[in-house]
Amino acid sequence: MKKLNWRKCHAGLVSASLIFFLLFAGCKSAPAGRPVDALELIDDQSSFYIAVPKAADNVLIERIITGFYEGASEADAKMIADRVNKVYCGLNRSKHGTEVQASVDGNIPAKLLPKVLNEKKGWIISDYTPASSVNRYKVYTGPVEMSFPSSNLACIGRNLEGMIDKYDSLSILPSDDTTELYSDLDPELTSYLKGAENEIRFFANKPQSFLTILTGAQLDLKLIDVKGSFTTDLKHPNQYFLDLDFRFKNGTFLKAGRTLLILAFGLTNSQEEIIGDSELLINDIRIDKQQLYKLLSL
Repeated sequence: MKKLNWRKCHAGLVSASLIFFLLFAGCKSAPAGRPVDALELIDDQSSFYIAVPKAADNVLIERIITGFYEGASEADAKMIADRVNKVYCGLNRSKHGTEVQASVDGNIPAKLLPKVLNEKKGWIISDYTPASSVNRYKVYTGPVEMSFPSSNLACIGRNLEGMIDKYDSLSILPSDDTTELYSDLDPELTSYLKGAENEIRFFANKPQSFLTILTGAQLDLKLIDVKGSFTTDLKHPNQYFLDLDFRFKNGTFLKAGRTLLILAFGLTNSQEEIIGDSELLINDIRIDKQQLYKLLSL
């Protein structure tokens, strides 16, 4: 995988309500060229990344829609969610709220754009042209900034112009240049998120707030990062099985952290495994789906 540097800009704080709009809107696409993968448009400036494929939990996508767009009925929410293939998000949490960057792969019908994103509904519509490009992209500014560079991609939130720049540069490459992803993220992380098909996958390089929400306790574990996955418990559809992979700064911190995590999650010995001297795997933690919704500010 190739790592490219792209111009970064700051967008306002946004919420996950953006998902509703991206499913109904679209704009005139740039000329056909190399297909751009949604994950390629996510930058490396977030502290938490998550990939939500439709096959993993379509209800989660419906909840995002109905929870943050009051005008969406349950039937509308299901219909909209069915158009989504996968959502990639990068999040930064602070005392002021949650800042989101999202890239969505789905079926985005352009003909519905004027009915949803228009000036009467409070949206400001402008054009954006990347440097050294002849292509113009519509930018919609309202509760959140968004753009739809192609019929199957939506870009939302932080660093929107940077996402458009990235799309524009990649889309003019030869159409057969699809053997690798041009991601800003670490190659291992890119591969991990891309591989999410029947489970929700996440990665946290600043995992403190993540653990606080999941455990309800302030745990100072001296971690490098945490990654893991949520899989719906088929016997209890309102719950997930959670698998976690903790990387500690050293073995001493692992020993102390292991004890705290066993207490926090109520684990048995069969659920945890130590890899090397600083990595701890924990499997099959049952959690209520509401805990993930809280993590995503839903």
